[in-house]
Amino acid sequence: MKLKFGNVVLGGTFDTLHSGHVKLLATAAIIGEKVLIGLTSDAFASTYKQYKVKPFAVRLANLRTLMASIAPEREVTYAEINDPFGPAVSDPRLEAIVASIETAPRALQINDERAKRGLRPMEVVVISTVRDGFGHILSSTYIRRVLEQSKQN
Repeated sequence: MKLKFGNVVLGGTFDTLHSGHVKLLATAAIIGEKVLIGLTSDAFASTYKQYKVKPFAVRLANLRTLMASIAPEREVTYAEINDPFGPAVSDPRLEAIVASIETAPRALQINDERAKRGLRPMEVVVISTVRDGFGHILSSTYIRRVLEQSKQN
């Protein structure tokens, strides 16, 4: 696998940022010269999240701040996405997609869609999950649930 790519893509809701997000974003910054981050719109996030996510503008600002601290030298662009694929299925410049183990199937679907559109598939770079000190896989949903439970106790 080529360790450096010109254009790398990844996407997500990025609601409650955590170390799993840091690993995902840092991987993209390490392997790509330019990083395109697809950020789900509020409307699209509401179709699959069981809770109300932070507003798009807040999530984007938090993501920009985090990326600036992870890789200030990287050229990063952001795209609001309103479907599971975003610009990853239409941008011919993209060479690699970074995904977690949980989202790797979506990356493969994106490559299938790219092929249908006559674009070359991207290299799929999969990161391992990040767990908390109790062995739970970190996710925004899990963090919200723990915080809600702690409020109730």
